[in-house]
Amino acid sequence: MKEKIQKLESDHKNEIEASKEGSNQAVVLETETVNDISLNHVNNQKDKKINCLEKQIKEAEQKIGDLTIKFEQLNNITCKVVKFVEIKNKWKFISDNYKCCKNNCINTDKPNGNCSEGNGVINLINEENIKYINCVEGKDTNNNFVVHAENLFKIPPNCFNYSLFYFEVKCKIERRDSLYWIDIGLANNSKSFRFIARNSIIVNEKAEELKLSSFSWNDNDVFGCGLVCPPTIINEFPYIFFTQNGKQIGKALLLKDNYEYYKPYVVLRCCSVETNFGTNLERNPCIYDISKHFVCKEFY
Repeated sequence: MKEKIQKLESDHKNEIEASKEGSNQAVVLETETVNDISLNHVNNQKDKKINCLEKQIKEAEQKIGDLTIKFEQLNNITCKVVKFVEIKNKWKFISDNYKCCKNNCINTDKPNGNCSEGNGVINLINEENIKYINCVEGKDTNNNFVVHAENLFKIPPNCFNYSLFYFEVKCKIERRDSLYWIDIGLANNSKSFRFIARNSIIVNEKAEELKLSSFSWNDNDVFGCGLVCPPTIINEFPYIFFTQNGKQIGKALLLKDNYEYYKPYVVLRCCSVETNFGTNLERNPCIYDISKHFVCKEFY
């Protein structure tokens, strides 16, 4: 009997120990579960904060980028630095108002050849070069020819910078005993703005002649014509200026009518030209350094 009682006590003791161990394991498991849940919560909160910070950083970078652009625009306006507008261009249109003879032998549709009456003519050699062919021996008729470029200088509708359009021509005098001639300028419908080298004058849209105080024209001189358009957010007018051998000549012409476009053109007589429209300035820079052009302050 005593042995049975001892066995029952031993079994009961073992059950109690097993129960305690199971309880301890449950507590550990519960603790681990709670810890896992807490860790997941912490990780989720951490991820949310990281995402929020990344979003704030991106927004800050965007604001910095926008402010940088606005600062550059404001700096360009304040310092009045111009930005060159590159336009692929070529000589294309020969005016019918000036002819070699009544047959109009050289025209836009037939830009090369000779005059049927032996008078002087131009030939469009390629996109940039115009050759003047003098009249034949025994003739004394070398007329003017007007040639316009294919593409226009268009005023930018929405621009935050000063925009510069520019082209220049190198002159080759073909006949010194004749009245050799060159005009270079821009036209809009019936109005034109030009520099006449032979007479040393700049002509405005009212056909008023503005005489240069000192000027001389030599063979192989390079003449240029530029158009500067102000930013649309400020109250200023565009203007035209002229250059000779890399330097500005005279004052600029203020364009108060503010047309939407201007056509580059030349007038030639006994004078050939090689043109630089500024299509590739790295390969073929202009004689006039357009990167150093600051907005003009003196006007006629």
